[in-house]
Amino acid sequence: MPNSPEPPSRAWHARLLESVEMQTGPRRVLAVSTLVNTAGNGLFVTAGALYFTRVAGLSAVEVGAGLTIAGFVALTAGIPVGRMADRWGPRRLWAWSLVVEALAMAAFLLVDSLPLFVLVACVSQFAGAASQTARMPVFRRIGGAGATRLRAVLRSLVNIGSSAGALAAGAVITVDTRAAYTVLILANAATFAVNVLLVMMLPKLEPLRAKSAAKSGVALRDRPFLAVTVLCGVLSLQGPVLTFAIPLWIVQHTEAPRTLVAVLVTINTVMVALLQLPATKGIDGVLLAGRAARVASFGLLAAFVLYGLTSGLGAVAATALLVAGTIVMTLAELRYAAAEFELSFGLAPERLQGEYSGVFGLGQGLAAAAGPYLLAVLVLGAGIPGWIALGALMVAAGLLLPPAVAWAGRVSRTAGHESAEQELQG
Repeated sequence: MPNSPEPPSRAWHARLLESVEMQTGPRRVLAVSTLVNTAGNGLFVTAGALYFTRVAGLSAVEVGAGLTIAGFVALTAGIPVGRMADRWGPRRLWAWSLVVEALAMAAFLLVDSLPLFVLVACVSQFAGAASQTARMPVFRRIGGAGATRLRAVLRSLVNIGSSAGALAAGAVITVDTRAAYTVLILANAATFAVNVLLVMMLPKLEPLRAKSAAKSGVALRDRPFLAVTVLCGVLSLQGPVLTFAIPLWIVQHTEAPRTLVAVLVTINTVMVALLQLPATKGIDGVLLAGRAARVASFGLLAAFVLYGLTSGLGAVAATALLVAGTIVMTLAELRYAAAEFELSFGLAPERLQGEYSGVFGLGQGLAAAAGPYLLAVLVLGAGIPGWIALGALMVAAGLLLPPAVAWAGRVSRTAGHESAEQELQG
């Protein structure tokens, strides 16, 4: 090995093993942190738009445009933040991201114009994306060999926390006063502040990559990993279906009651909370994860066909098919999410978890940003053929994913990832 400040492989591998063998205490901290964070997010997501339109004086179009701009700005956070997490340690970077999120959330109370709203929203969403990227290596190192199961447990808690926050937001919406919305904004800011304290309670995680390692961009040059990232991004387009497409579909294309939207969201939330951990069963390794995602893609196709068939039916029949479609879609979503957890961790070199996490997040970020527009054109615009086309797109990505994973798996991605080593050493 050439002379370099980079610690010998045994040293950093020993640190990794040490983090893997941690007691359950850090996992409990992560669980509490997840509940606190998602409860705050549930508050803001449910009633934030009403604050901006009813209190800050912005129009719905201005709010939508500002959030879209902020969403695309946030996409730029992943890769640089991931590299910083690898070089400086992910826990500290996660904590600083939460500090910025808390300040940005409180700054929303000062918004009284569109330019100021866009500025604060960009800072808020950029910090949120940075937080998401920085915490992935923390999950990986604390979870160790059980990182996929840890992510599954935390995803279950996400739904519980979000539901609690949404219920609290319902009370704010009922009161519908400036004071109530102000309390909501400050409460969400407080959840970020509390999370800073929780994150600092986690064990200090030393960087596994030396600050002197000059070369970066390894993940962006990893073509097999990029292929997996793109395909997972396509499959992630199912995310906005229930929250964006289905409410509009019910109102515009079916005879089902509008109140069914809340029922469908509840079904999805409860199923994820109860079944996400069992859904990881049998996904031990990236090859099995690729196959699980392929099976999930056919489940998504079946669900989308059921949704499409509701057009023109009576209220009872449409309601039955919408409920059935949501159950089928959620089962597929559970399996795909478990597969995605395994792929995002298993295909990344240990000492480049942050950088690879940042690149992998680009696929999900693009799906979140472009998903509503694509669904509006493809599904709400084309009707049943659009649903079928969306399902076919899912199946195409699902069929391509196992070969892409096998391609990526032909390169060693263990602690001694050779190609990454060569890049790091120049």
